[in-house]
Amino acid sequence: MQYSNEIRSYSKEIINFQHGRVKVRTTAEQEALKKKERAEKLSRYRIGMSIVFKKRKDKIYDDELMMVTERMVNPDIYTLWNIRREAFTNNDWDEKLLEEFYQNELRLTENCLNENPKSYWVWYQRIWITNHLAECNWKKELMLCTKCLNLDDRNFHCWNYREFVVQKAGISPEEEFEFATSKILNNFSNYSSWHYRSLLLSKMFHNSDQNGIDEKKKQELDLVMNATFTDPNDSSAWFYQRWLLNTHECLPILSQALIKSDNVILFVNKNISAESIYLKINNGNENVQWKSLQQTKISKLWFGKLKKQLNETNNVQIEIEGTFYPLVCNNQKWIYKKRKYKFCSNKNQLLEQLSSYKQLIEMEPNNKWAYLTSILLMRKIDFIKFYENILTNLNVLVNIDSLRSNYYKDLRSKYIIEYKIYELWNTEEDQEIKTEIDLSGLNLITLSNNEHFSFFEQINLSANYLSDSLHQLFILQSCTKLSLSSNQVENLKKFPTLQNLEVLYKLKLLDLRENPICNTKELQTSIAQISPDLQLYIE
Repeated sequence: MQYSNEIRSYSKEIINFQHGRVKVRTTAEQEALKKKERAEKLSRYRIGMSIVFKKRKDKIYDDELMMVTERMVNPDIYTLWNIRREAFTNNDWDEKLLEEFYQNELRLTENCLNENPKSYWVWYQRIWITNHLAECNWKKELMLCTKCLNLDDRNFHCWNYREFVVQKAGISPEEEFEFATSKILNNFSNYSSWHYRSLLLSKMFHNSDQNGIDEKKKQELDLVMNATFTDPNDSSAWFYQRWLLNTHECLPILSQALIKSDNVILFVNKNISAESIYLKINNGNENVQWKSLQQTKISKLWFGKLKKQLNETNNVQIEIEGTFYPLVCNNQKWIYKKRKYKFCSNKNQLLEQLSSYKQLIEMEPNNKWAYLTSILLMRKIDFIKFYENILTNLNVLVNIDSLRSNYYKDLRSKYIIEYKIYELWNTEEDQEIKTEIDLSGLNLITLSNNEHFSFFEQINLSANYLSDSLHQLFILQSCTKLSLSSNQVENLKKFPTLQNLEVLYKLKLLDLRENPICNTKELQTSIAQISPDLQLYIE
């Protein structure tokens, strides 16, 4: 068979025929060609980058720089995007030309999103450009978001950009909520959609009264329950339900306050700054030196030092965010507490859900999500009544989900401590704060950083398993007597240096009997470093 020179040349470059069949390049030939292409691409990239960095160094942000970076641009090479933004801000282009460059940048980023719709740097570049446009077509931006989410409704970069666009376009949370609903109904297994929905609900709750919040949460709980039964092993809806059960509790900001001598302890239900706390004595503001436990600017737990001691005739109030909380005087202590256990308002609905999840457990006895959500529901409905059932479910979870057994054991310790504190509260008089608690022999493995510990002066933690949680004792700011006997303590390396705390009733007694550390020679030295005046029981 005869071939023309052109065909012969082409056949040598691409394919050969032998015996009437196509001869494909060998693997080695293909790899060699790919290697050559990569080398050429790398060479072009290095040449281009050298030009870009030279111009950047010389602060030459001209058309050539824009052209070279556009030709080289890769969605995930953030340096090139940074340089392009520098060019926009360091040039003296007139408004019309600058607007043309901005529009071109929108086209460029959209092309890059077609290539990689989950590129963080491209989405950020688009936010930057739209923020600098004189007029932006936000409707078009919403359409772009919808297009990307139709391709992949789990694209959380796009969800974040959509949140930005919605705010700029002035779309109400209620209107956008409908869009989020359509996406969730299309695919329950979509964590990004559920998360976006929680952001919208938080905004809607902010502008609603408690009845409106309760009604909306009721609707959401019905929706999320359908989702969990549709795919019981998918975590997305389960996590959203946990958020629903714990969000927007109508609690007073101040939970507990105690003034004794010239020291103040303050526990609130959300993180606040010291600047938002005012101690008022006889209607006048008292100068208080506030400190958080870990020297943070915001905290739920605050310690204060007064310049003078109070007397029983003083009218004492605490003001936080415009709300006044009166303190009562009892035996030279000024007390505020708003902490009795509060039951939920939608109890019947949660009981129905609890019953349904019990049925799900019967059908799928190894479904950890059903067990865990049942625990959260029981805790929400009536923690005291369902306490034993909660512990039983936690023990089941330890067995069926062994990879997270330590998490469930920590949760068990947390709930046991909370239950004991609730028991203590139920025995208190209205104008009393009990300062002694017995948590011995409860198999605790963690103290769960419960801020209420800061109000106790005598704490019995003996016969537990707290050897790995000694660092959590830093919360015991008022403790005068502490028992840690039979806790398998082998060293005190993580024991907090209590003498360095500025607001402290000094630790005078430490009970370490029946712990391995009692047999070590370094014990006395370690104790001296913690507190020189510490009375030690080791025998």
